[in-house]
Amino acid sequence: MEQTIINANGYSIFIGNNVFDTIRSYLNQYEFKENKIFVLVDENTRKYCLPRLMSNIQLLQQVHILEIPSGEESKSTSVCLQMWQELSKNGADRNSVLINLGGGVVSDLGGFIASTFKRGMRYVNIPTTLLSMVDASIGGKVGIDLNGLKNQIGVFSNPQVVFIIPEFLDTLPERQMINGFAEIVKHSLVYEKHYWDELSGLVYKEIDNWKELIDTSIEIKNYFVTEDPHETGFRKVLNFGHTVGHAIETFSLQHDEVPLLHGESIAIGLICESYISSKVTGLPQAELDEIVHYIMGNFDQYLFRSGNFDIILDIMKHDKKNSGNRFNFTLLTSIGNSLINQQVDLSLIRESLQYYLNLQV
Repeated sequence: MEQTIINANGYSIFIGNNVFDTIRSYLNQYEFKENKIFVLVDENTRKYCLPRLMSNIQLLQQVHILEIPSGEESKSTSVCLQMWQELSKNGADRNSVLINLGGGVVSDLGGFIASTFKRGMRYVNIPTTLLSMVDASIGGKVGIDLNGLKNQIGVFSNPQVVFIIPEFLDTLPERQMINGFAEIVKHSLVYEKHYWDELSGLVYKEIDNWKELIDTSIEIKNYFVTEDPHETGFRKVLNFGHTVGHAIETFSLQHDEVPLLHGESIAIGLICESYISSKVTGLPQAELDEIVHYIMGNFDQYLFRSGNFDIILDIMKHDKKNSGNRFNFTLLTSIGNSLINQQVDLSLIRESLQYYLNLQV
């Protein structure tokens, strides 16, 4: 598999199954000693991904391993404190490096830990899930949750480098793959119509060239992030689907024995916010139908009750994208075109949730 190199906002992203030599060169370039390298994993990446990394890079065989439990619950102040204490106890300093080997939780948490420890140490992302490859590991947004609300505490801090190894996808169950696919769908909706036309012609279960989709999705996200690294304007386009989606995700985390994954929640948000777009910013009905048909054909429907709307809307009031008491959305005018900072009435958000529940699979 040919290696792809994407120049991001002050760092590089290397994509390919043959990037081990590049990782080795990076570690040698900075002359990292084993006692200055820390690897953050969860129990899954420790079992399935870390051995592959260590077998290819001898320097990593004696490094410090920091392990967290998998799942969104690890993005907490208590886990941060444990990791900071581990770094301190093992002599980490600003010349050390933290390698985040895992999915979105590992890269979000690890990036925040590294960016705040001693006012900042280097960190590297090696994403192992489709979601983290196309979204969470790039762009410099790092942070943790607070009081059950997503990403309330965080900073903008870029990794020093990102290494993406698509063969790690072989370790994933199908649910984790569809989880990441939601962000690829979002990128296609906010970027250009021709990319949506290409993607919507694919059936998820028949996709075999994931590297091409990963390359393109990263290029799209990088396009927005490079222009607006701190999300003051243009980058907000990438928030499409996330206002409703984050609220649904938080609701599910609080109430379901097996909660929705991030991408599963964003898929719901894409439908609801497309519906809102049809009412507020003029998304054509034909394009709304096209979006809904594709998402419902690839994602399972989540059947919450209309009696839960008030809980979901109350969660949404804490969304960090809000301005004052106003719900702030990115909405589509058409596929590939959007408007940021759109205020939406509570009644229309409620209507969009009912619209989703009324859909027939």
